[in-house]
Amino acid sequence: MIRVAIVEDEEAVREQLLGYVQRYTRQYGTFSDGVEILEGYRPVYDLILLDVEMKHLDGMETAQRIRALDSDVMIVFITNMAQYAIKGYAVGALDYVLKPVPYFAFSQQLQKAEEQLRRRTR
Repeated sequence: MIRVAIVEDEEAVREQLLGYVQRYTRQYGTFSDGVEILEGYRPVYDLILLDVEMKHLDGMETAQRIRALDSDVMIVFITNMAQYAIKGYAVGALDYVLKPVPYFAFSQQLQKAEEQLRRRTR
């Protein structure tokens, strides 16, 4: 089973993504900012859904700091601006999803992450 963290400052989007994760799996953690997930970060997640624009610490900086602690976690950026997709490659992001996030696009990303996990365990 995939372990997912959601880092999204917009409560409505965070709740939507949480609902999607609950539909897809039962293990998750949610955070409202990059600062929160980094406090005492441990590499327990398989996938982090990471908002790019947040109030205190943006997603790119958060991803860089997470990479310093966890090279294996998969990161999918959640954003309303496609131009951030290219920057995601610098931190080894798996992909990105544009807001508003439809369930189909979300489930496709989770399937992609699960396939990556299967390949790792082989």
